[in-house]
Parts: sequence; structure tokens; C-alpha cells
Amino acid sequence: MANWIITKVKNQVAKLNRFFERRKLRRFSKKFKSCGKGLYVRFPVCIEGQQHVVIGNNASINAFVHMWGHGGITIGNDCLIASHASINSVTHDTKAALYRDSVVERPVIIGNNVWIGTHAVVLPGISIGNNAVVGAGAVVTKDVPDNAVVAGVPAKIINFKK
Repeated sequence: MANWIITKVKNQVAKLNRFFERRKLRRFSKKFKSCGKGLYVRFPVCIEGQQHVVIGNNASINAFVHMWGHGGITIGNDCLIASHASINSVTHDTKAALYRDSVVERPVIIGNNVWIGTHAVVLPGISIGNNAVVGAGAVVTKDVPDNAVVAGVPAKIINFKK
């Protein structure tokens, strides 16, 4: 009898957790410039300038992802962004007398069906093509073509998907 009660309580708690996660996700989704259907977010995430971020359908953003969106970030359909990834559309001007007084905004565009690996960093002004893979820990400093697999620091093409 006691096991049945414990199981019942655990099921109820799980239902409540799912309810509050969906509610949190609905509120979170409304803050984007645009957000498609089927967004999955594993909280916590931090998105600065969320009102400048566009997300397509069926995107997945995992825990501890950090985005600086003030320069504009566009994420295509069916994208996977692994935990601890960083996507930056804002930086500082290296020629400025005081870096903190300068802000440079450059949009980031991520195509459809892109997989960004854990701890990857995407710098301002980068475009990542459709069906590309960014390996774990990669630092993307140059545009990535369609179907490319990139890895390393700085990220280099190591393969093309067939």
C-alpha cells in the first residue's frame, strides 16, 4: 500500500513539474522577436537581447546556453544547440580607447538542421550553413558552408556530410 501511495505522489509531482515547465516555456517563447512551433528549452539558459532573436520550428536549446542577441541572431528549423554553447552577436571594438565604451553588433545566422556541440562558441557576424555540425568546444571565427563539419580552435572544416 505504501509503495502505491509513493508512486501516486511521484506521478503527481512529475505532472506538476511538466505543467510549470510548459508554462515557463510559453512565457519565455513570447519574448523572442519570432519563435516557431516545437521549441524545446532545457533551463537554465541566458539570452540577452531576446527580442532580437528569431527561432525556427523544432529548435532545441539545452541547459547553460548563453546568447547575446542584441546584434540579431537567427536560428533555423530543426537546430540543436548543446549545453554550455555560446552564441554572440555583440562584441567590442579593438580600436576603441576604452573597450567598454564601444559596442559592435553583427548578426549571426544559423541555417536549418544545424547541430552546435557542447561548449562551442559562435562569434559575431558568423553564418552557419544548412545541415552543418559544429564540434564540441569549437570556436567558430569564419562562416561555415552547408553540410560542413567543423571542429577545433579556431574551427576548421574536418569533413562534409554526404
